[in-house]
Amino acid sequence: MTVSKFSSTLDSLLARLHWAVWVGLGALLLLPFVFSSRYLVYLGTLLVLQASLATSLNLIIGVAGQFALSHAAFYGIGAYASALLIESAGLGFWGSLLPMLAIVAVFSAAIGYPALRYTGGIHFALITFACGELLRLLAANWDDLTGGPQGKRLPYSPAPLLGIDFSDAKGLYLLAIAVLVISVGVVAAIRHSRFGRALVAIREDEILAASLGIAVTRHKLAAYVLTSMLAALAGSVYAPFAGFISPDLMSAGESVALVGVLIVGGIGTLSGPLIGTLIFFAIPELLRIAKFYRLVILGAVIVASVLFMPEGIVGFFSKQWQALRRRAKGG
Repeated sequence: MTVSKFSSTLDSLLARLHWAVWVGLGALLLLPFVFSSRYLVYLGTLLVLQASLATSLNLIIGVAGQFALSHAAFYGIGAYASALLIESAGLGFWGSLLPMLAIVAVFSAAIGYPALRYTGGIHFALITFACGELLRLLAANWDDLTGGPQGKRLPYSPAPLLGIDFSDAKGLYLLAIAVLVISVGVVAAIRHSRFGRALVAIREDEILAASLGIAVTRHKLAAYVLTSMLAALAGSVYAPFAGFISPDLMSAGESVALVGVLIVGGIGTLSGPLIGTLIFFAIPELLRIAKFYRLVILGAVIVASVLFMPEGIVGFFSKQWQALRRRAKGG
C-alpha cells in the first residue's frame, strides 16, 4: 500500500470513528426509552442537562479562552426567572422563555462588560465567581420572591407541544435532549463562523487580534452572554423536571465541577463536554454498587486523565491520531 493510499485510509477511518462517537452518544441518550426504568429516565435527564451546561460553558472557556465561574448561577437564574414569570406574570412555560432569556442577557451583560472591559484572565474568573456567589446569596435571602434557603415547589409542567406530553418524565427527558441539541448546535455553528474564528484569535493572542481589527471586548462579552443564556435555558427545563428549586442549584461548586468536566473531556472540543459529563456524573452512579470506594475510583480516573491526558480524553486521542497520520505521510 502506498503512502497516499494509507493516508487516505486513515482519513476514512477518522471520519468513521468521528461518526461512531456521535452515534454511540446518541444511543446512550436513547437508553431511557429502551429500558422502562423510571430511575434511568431520571438519571438520563440529569446527565443530559449537565451535558448541556458543560457544552455551553465550553463556548466561553474552550472557544473564547475566558474562564467564567458563574455558570451555575445563571443555571439557577433560568430556573427561578422561568418559575416566577409563570407564577407571577401568568405566562405559560413556553411564553416565559423569551422574557427569561432577556433577563439573563441583562444580568450577564451587567457582570461581563466591566469584568471583561477592565480585567481579564484570573481576575475575570474571580469576578464571575464572586458575582455568582452574590446571586446565590440574593436568592437565599430574598424569602418573599425566591422562598429563601428552603426553596420553592413548582406545581407546573410545560404545555403539550408537537403532540408531546411534557407532564411525564419521558416528555421532560425529550425536552432536555432538545436543549442539549440546541447547545451543541449553537456552539458548533459558532466554532465554524467568522465570529468563532475571531474568538479563537482572541483566545490565542488578544493583542494580535486587536491589531487585526477585532473588537476584543465586544466579542468576549457576546460569548459570555450567549453562554449564560444557554445555561439559563437548561435551568428553565430543570425547574419543572425537579418540581423544586433552591439556592443550592446556584452553588459555585457546581461551576467548578463543570470546569472539571471540560478538563477531563477536552476543552474546546465538541464531544469533550459530553464524554466528560459521562465520566464526572455517570460513573459515580454506575459505581454505587462499590459503595464507599466509588468516589476513590472516580478520583483515580480524574487524576489519571489529568496526569496522562492534560489535553483531555478527546484531545489526547485526537493528538495520537494526528501523530499516526503524520508518521504515515512521512513514509
